[in-house]
Amino acid sequence: MDKGIIKEIFLLILEIIKALCEILWKKIKNVTDLVWSRFFALSDVSSEEQEWGVTGEDTWPTVPEVQPAKREEPQPGSERKEIIYVPEIPELPDDYGDNRIVLMVRDTEWLFAYWEIQKGVMDSALNTLGDMAHGAKIAVRIYDVTDIIFDGSNAHKRYDIEVTGGARNWYIHVGEPDRSFCVDIGLLTSQGSFLTLARSNTVRTPQAGVSEVIDEKWMGIEEIYEKIYAPMGRGISESVFERAHKSWREIQKEGVSSPGSSGGSTASEG
Repeated sequence: MDKGIIKEIFLLILEIIKALCEILWKKIKNVTDLVWSRFFALSDVSSEEQEWGVTGEDTWPTVPEVQPAKREEPQPGSERKEIIYVPEIPELPDDYGDNRIVLMVRDTEWLFAYWEIQKGVMDSALNTLGDMAHGAKIAVRIYDVTDIIFDGSNAHKRYDIEVTGGARNWYIHVGEPDRSFCVDIGLLTSQGSFLTLARSNTVRTPQAGVSEVIDEKWMGIEEIYEKIYAPMGRGISESVFERAHKSWREIQKEGVSSPGSSGGSTASEG
């Protein structure tokens, strides 16, 4: 066999033996360290280390004892008062961050408006007016917009109401039933110019007098009596029929006219 090949095989065997020895040495070293730490390294432990089973409870912070509340017994002759806890309800805010005016109908001749104008909008309007801002007042301008598409300048008529006392709502007397209205909240200058801050919705006052809507006709007392008691009178004794008729007449004299009430009386008689 060639000497070179033999040399290569010999060197390979040496490398294998070397690797096995290193692995074996590491194993032996690990076992030795483990045995040493278990049996010979106890003396190295500091004497200040906490002893086994000692928890240090005496050094824990103590919680103060809470004495149970004493229940007060009612005195003889005194009334026992029951305490009712009412949940606190938060107050409504003064404003909601809106810039608007809302119009509502109160009756045939009166409207009600409430509004909210933000400070930033008011400051901007005063800056727009410039010198005319001096003496400008907050006012509500009412427009009659009956049967038209309102564009701000084509109202049938308009008039202003000065708002005083820092009010944020106002009752408006229009005095005209069956008409449509909308309003503006704005600044009215001493020169008569009006700067709109917000415009409301449109509302219509109801008609004056009796409504033209015809409700369903309710059955009268006599008709109810005929339907309920008349058929019964044919097949029962005369005394029962007369007693029922008398009771019904008494109800009628008392002025009971509601169909619901008369129905309830009939059921109790039966």
